[in-house]
Amino acid sequence: MVLTLLARHWLARRHYPLPSWLACIARSLRVLLFRRAHRQLLALDIHRRYVIRAHDDVFHHLSHRHYLARGLSLRQRVRCVLAHYRFEESAFDAGYKRAIYRAGGLPLWTHEDAARGWRFGIRLEMAPRLSAEGDLTVVMTADCGANGICLHRLSFSWVDGAFAGVQAPVVPFVARNQGHRLDAGDAFSAFELAFPHNSPGFFCFAALQGIAQALGMPQVAAVKAAWQSAWTPADARHFANAYDGFWETLGGVPMRGPAYRIALPFHLKPLAEMPSRRRRRAAQRRTHWQAIGAAACLTMQRHLVLAQAAKPPSISRSAPVTNAASGPAR
Repeated sequence: MVLTLLARHWLARRHYPLPSWLACIARSLRVLLFRRAHRQLLALDIHRRYVIRAHDDVFHHLSHRHYLARGLSLRQRVRCVLAHYRFEESAFDAGYKRAIYRAGGLPLWTHEDAARGWRFGIRLEMAPRLSAEGDLTVVMTADCGANGICLHRLSFSWVDGAFAGVQAPVVPFVARNQGHRLDAGDAFSAFELAFPHNSPGFFCFAALQGIAQALGMPQVAAVKAAWQSAWTPADARHFANAYDGFWETLGGVPMRGPAYRIALPFHLKPLAEMPSRRRRRAAQRRTHWQAIGAAACLTMQRHLVLAQAAKPPSISRSAPVTNAASGPAR
C-alpha cells in the first residue's frame, strides 16, 4: 500500500520540471524510513476510506519541509500526523468524516445579511494539502450569489499535549492564522457593514473554541511566530503581529517549545473596566463570538463517539522541542 500510494503521488506530479519532480520523489521516499508507522497510519479507517480518496499526497507531513512548525525532525512529524489521525479516527463519527473529507467541509455557523444580499459562514474542512500548516482548517467565507470568498483561516492539527508543552493528552495546535487576500476587499467591506468593529479572525477563533469545548478541552495551543512554517527574517515583524500578538490578545502565554497556551474561554477584559462609550460595541462583539462558539460546539457534539468530550483517547507521545528564543509574554 505504501509503494502504491507513493507511485500515485509521483505520477500526479509528473508535470513538474524534471529537477522538481526528482526532488519530490526523493522527499517522499523518506516514508520508507518509517514503514511501520506509516502502515499503522494507512491501517486507520479514516485514511483508507477518506483521506487517500481526497488527495494524492497522503504523506505531506514528509513532503513539506516545515510541516506544522519549523525545525521538526522527521520522526516528530510522523508522530504528529499519527496523533492527529488516531484522534480523528476515534473521536468522530462517519458523518463527520464524510463532511470533512468528501463533502467540502462541516458547516459550523451561518449568517444571512438579507438587506445587502451577503451570506457569511464558518466551516471546518480538510486543510489544503499544498499547505503544511495543519491538517484541518476553520475557514470563514462570504458570498453574494457566487462562490464563497475566504475572509480568514485558522488551520490546526490535533497533537499530543507534550509536543505543545501543555498538560493534556490531546490539544488543537493552531499552525496558520491568515486573513483575506487583497482581491477580497468587497467581501471584507460587507463583513464590516454586517459586523461593525469586529474581525473575521476572532470569529474563526470563537469557532475553534467551540470545537475544543465540545471535546472538553480547556485550552488551545498556537504556534509562535518564529516557528511558523512560512516565517522569514524579512517578515518577522508581520509574523509577530499576526501570531504572537494575536495569541497574547486572547490571553495566550508562551510555553517552552513551539507554542503559546491559550486557556478557554479566551481572555476578555471585563466590560466594567472599559470606558462607557466602548461597552456597547464590546458587548455586541461578544454576542457574536458566543453565538459562533455555541453553534460550533453543538455541531461537533452531534458527531462525537463514545463520550470523547469527557475523555480524549491517549496517543503515543512525542518529545517536546525547545526554542531558545522563548520568552515571557509582552
